[in-house]
Parts: sequence; C-alpha cells; structure tokens
Amino acid sequence: MTNSGKVYFGLYGDNFEPDEITEMIGLEPTSTKRKGDPLPKQHSWKFGLDEIEANYIDIYEMSSELVSKLKPFSSKIVEAKKKFNLELVLQVVLWISTDETISTPAIGFESDVIDFLDKVGATIDIDTYLTES
Repeated sequence: MTNSGKVYFGLYGDNFEPDEITEMIGLEPTSTKRKGDPLPKQHSWKFGLDEIEANYIDIYEMSSELVSKLKPFSSKIVEAKKKFNLELVLQVVLWISTDETISTPAIGFESDVIDFLDKVGATIDIDTYLTES
C-alpha cells in the first residue's frame, strides 16, 4: 500500500451559513457541512486539493499549491473571519504506509504558506494515520 494525503483550508464556526461564506469570499468550496448534520458540531466551509496517493507525499508542495489558490481571496477570508467569528485551519491529513520500502511523507511548510496563515490568522492541524502494508 502507498501513502496518501490531502490538504485543505477550513473555516469553522457556529453562526454562519456556508453559502454566505462562498458569496462573501467569491470562491466555491470543495465541501461544506452544516451544524447538526450527522456529526458536525459546527458549520464548516472547506477548500482543498484532491487527495494524492503516491509512494512519496510532499506537504511542502501541496500546501504551497493550495495557498497559491487562496491568496487572491485573503482579504475576503479575513473579512469573513471577523464578521462570523470563524476559526481558520490549514488541515493536513496523511495515511502513512507501514511498508518500510516506501518513503515517509515530507511534512513542512514554505514561507509563503506561513505568511498566508499569519495574514489570515489561521492555525495548522496535522492528522496522521498508519495503513497496513
């Protein structure tokens, strides 16, 4: 089994409708959830890249690609954060193979990603899971 991973940017809060965020920011999300859906404790609006499955996963590259797509909307993201009291998170999810012949993912962030996260006031969350080979 190979490694797989995905990176997305999430906006979370209790007092907004995901459609309002889409209209305000001017960017279509890749997914949304509303508080009260089967599990969510909060509303969410997410914009992310497709999941990648490969022997080598490069989070530096994936997060930079995501941020390059989000940067043009940074002022609107900040505006939405303030208006709706949102929590902003760059989310990294990795499924790491236990096969010792497969490289572990490169986990880190370029300065452009760190600058963007600082500008919008976001945090980083990394979830890792092991997969049997």
